[in-house]
Amino acid sequence: MNLELFMTILVMSATATSLGVQLIKTILDKAHVTYKSVPLTVAVAFLVGIGEMIAYCLTHSMSFGVPMALYALSMGIVNAVSASTGYDLVRKFIYALFGKTS
Repeated sequence: MNLELFMTILVMSATATSLGVQLIKTILDKAHVTYKSVPLTVAVAFLVGIGEMIAYCLTHSMSFGVPMALYALSMGIVNAVSASTGYDLVRKFIYALFGKTS
């Protein structure tokens, strides 16, 4: 696996993460369940990152050894960090910048 492929999978993970988080939030809102959005986002992003690396290994008939386990762990961590810094914090920043309340 090279860096370009890793970044491509990361972009796909980011897209899947945002859709997954929004779906889970919608379901929890309709069920009137209270939750904290940042831990939810981090957990979903971590699982999506690991899941996409496992899916990559399965679709390319690759063995899931130590290197792929490290790639999967790295993808989960990178996806979780990028999702947590880009989801609710950016919205709060935009509201603060333009003087709106959330």
